[in-house]
Amino acid sequence: MCECQIRYSDGAIRCTCKVDEILSLLADSRRRSVIAVLESASGNWMDRETLLDSVPTTDDDWALELAHVHLPLLEDHGLVEYDARTETIRYYECELVSSVLGLIEQTTV
Repeated sequence: MCECQIRYSDGAIRCTCKVDEILSLLADSRRRSVIAVLESASGNWMDRETLLDSVPTTDDDWALELAHVHLPLLEDHGLVEYDARTETIRYYECELVSSVLGLIEQTTV
């Protein structure tokens, strides 16, 4: 069974996730955009409105899709933690995610 580690910013392991699950999450272009924006955030924190504004889309349902599809999936797999009270999202680092996103960016430029 192939697993990857999801880490806190200090390097401590938060959880592990199956490689197939990570690849499935990254199959969606909007989720890749969300993760790319979160990876670039200082301190691994971002408020929901900033994230919504940072992912280019013309879809009127983007806020609902983010809240009800993408964030829950990312949270279920340990990549993010969403605090609905403060509307903040914390991103947790995963070397596999970063590597795959980098490879996709290199091949699509």
